[in-house]
Parts: sequence; structure tokens; C-alpha cells
Amino acid sequence: MKKSLIISTFFTSSLLFANYMQHNSLDEVDGNSFEKMLENGNFSANLNFFHMVRTFDNVKPDTKAFTGGGIIKYESESFHGMKLGVAYYGSHKISGFYSRKEGIRTSLLQGNGDDIAFLGEAYLSYNLEKTIFKIGRQRLDTPLMGDLYLRVAPTAYEAAIVRNRDVPKTMIEAGYTQSYSGFGSRYSGFNDKNRLWGKDGLAYIYIQNSSLKNFSIRGQYIYAISNKSDNGMTVARRDYRYIDVKYDLPLGKESYVKAQYGGNAYNEEADSTLLGVKVGTTFFDMFESALFYDKILNNNFWVIMSSPMFTDWQQGYGLYEPSSAVGMSVSAKPIKELRVRIVYVDVSSSTERLVDDFSEFNFDVMYTINNYSKLRLSYSFKDQSDASEKLLLSGEGGREDRNDLRVIYSINF
Repeated sequence: MKKSLIISTFFTSSLLFANYMQHNSLDEVDGNSFEKMLENGNFSANLNFFHMVRTFDNVKPDTKAFTGGGIIKYESESFHGMKLGVAYYGSHKISGFYSRKEGIRTSLLQGNGDDIAFLGEAYLSYNLEKTIFKIGRQRLDTPLMGDLYLRVAPTAYEAAIVRNRDVPKTMIEAGYTQSYSGFGSRYSGFNDKNRLWGKDGLAYIYIQNSSLKNFSIRGQYIYAISNKSDNGMTVARRDYRYIDVKYDLPLGKESYVKAQYGGNAYNEEADSTLLGVKVGTTFFDMFESALFYDKILNNNFWVIMSSPMFTDWQQGYGLYEPSSAVGMSVSAKPIKELRVRIVYVDVSSSTERLVDDFSEFNFDVMYTINNYSKLRLSYSFKDQSDASEKLLLSGEGGREDRNDLRVIYSINF
């Protein structure tokens, strides 16, 4: 953690403590009260057994892993609005199945095949009426900076945030970060991203509003405080921006139309722009369907860690080429405990490298066993265009075809 985040954490903690002392006499701040705060806290667990097999058509070797782990968390009882939270993140190879080398490219293990194991959350939060302050290692939930919980462990950030709901039907959140645990937390620690984000980290503001009937809007703006990295190089992107709107249509049941806009301002290159639209509906109280379209213009569209695009159902790594994409999804709940979902996306790259030039099909089934456990099976195949495959084999771009099988058993308590 850099000096700037330490100073920010100290300053905010001092304000919280000063406000607390203003509202509570000294004789209330005693050891017994603090002990009760800890004794009456809650333990929770979000555990997964995750089996994944990913095969490639033209690039070998295939990759596969069977791991167990997840999140074990403790959060104290509120003490005059203050809470402490800590959480262990882990993804551990289950012996007797595959080798560690085979599991490297699944993101269920670290890049060298070791288990994922670290302190994923360690925070102090303070709730003052309709305002929440939170400092330390934590998960975030914003359009461009989320936890992207696609493996055994989610993404977490070393951050300081403040969230306010004083304005009716409005949430405003401001935050700062300069390190995170990366996709699937596979680095088993927090990485300073100064070469991507600048030496002083990222500041953001995130707003949600649903004041108008049948209409909601949310938007996020992330700004790189410095345009230089530690080594004096100019970072590529000056900002990250996103906004989407939803309007509930007076047609049938739960029909809607959504639109989205996003992009980046680059320091030394052309800016990027994302445009998208999505239309969906529910019928027979059983089926949900949607059609969607996205277009990225001029330059690569980057996010921090999320999947904000309508046509992106699982990637979320951060980089998207200029491209056009169309897709559709259909979900069905034949019985209360069972959900079946099919997604199809076709993406056409606008660049010579043809990385994002593919079609992808996903079949996903989730069965709720009881109130604390679920079983999920997901199968997808990604078919790169012939031109993309040729570029891959020649080392000039492209990306590999791949097929994914995932079986996940989740236990939550």
C-alpha cells in the first residue's frame, strides 16, 4: 500500500473517530463494549467446489483443474455505527485429479500453479445515518470496478469509499484505489497497477437514480490522478467512463429497453467509445428473452474489472477491441428450483489483429438444492473466425478457439 493510500486511510479514520467521540462519552468506550462488539459478530462462508476443463482447437496444451475454497468471512457487530470485517480468500487444488501445471490457465490457481490463499478483505466501516465510510481491503460493486465473481474467489481492492443516500431514490458513491487482487484473485495478493493507472491511483464517482417512474439511470467516472507511472512513462488512459439507462416498457410483463455509453480518454492516442442497446421481456411467467447490440469505436475500450457490455457475458478482463457485436439470451424456469439459460453472441472485429472476432455459445443450468447449496453446470464454445485463427498461427494476432466445461457446487451459510 503506497503512502498516498496510507495517508488517506489515516485521515478518514481520524474523522470517523472524531465524530464517534463527539457523539459518545469516554466512559462508553471501554474494553467490555469492544469485546461485545467482537463476540457478537457474524461468521459467514461462500464455498465452492469448482471443476473446469478448457480445451483448445489449435493451441495446446488444454487446461483443467478441480479446486475447493471460496470466502470465509467475519464481520463484527455494529458498535455505534462502526464495524470491522476480515475475510479469507482461497482456491485449493483437490489432490488425485489433475496436476498443478494442468490448472495454470484456468485461473483457479495462481500463474505458477500454486493454491490461491490470502487475506482478501480487511476493512473498517462506519455508518452515519444515510452515509457509509469504508476503508481497507474490500469488494466493490460498480459498473467498471466490480468483484467479477467468476471463479472460486472474487476480485477485491485496497480502497477508501464513501456512499450516501440522503437524496431520495439516489445513491452516490465516491472512492479511491491503487491496487487490487486481479481477475479471480489469482495473484494471491494485491498488485499496484501504477503502469496502467498512474502512480497516484484512481479516483471515481458512481451515481444511481430512479426518481422518474419506470426509468432508472446509473453512471460511473474513473479518473487517473496522475498521467505518469513510477518510472516516468505516460500511462495510456486518462479516464474510464460509463452510463446506462433503463426504461420499463408498458408491454406485457417485465419488458424493458436499455441503452449504454462508455469509453476512455487516452493521453496520446484516439479516445474510445462504446455504444449499446438491449431489449428484453418476460412471458408466461417462465421465460425471459433479450436481444442486444454493442459497438466499440476508434480505440480499445478498457474497464478495471467488470463486464458492463450487454454482449459480454463472462470476459470482464478489461480490454475490448473496436468491434461490432450482436447477441441474444433466453432463460427459462420450468420449476422453481431450476434455471436454464442460453446465450449466443457474434462479435466482428474492426482491427487488423482480429482478436475479438468470434461467435460464442453458452449453455448454463443452475439447480437450487436447498436454501444453502446450489449445483451449476455451464458449457460454452468460442469459435474464432478463420481469418483470426490464421493470424494466431502466424503470430500476428488472432485468438484461439476454446471449449469450456464448468461444474460448480456452492455452499453458503
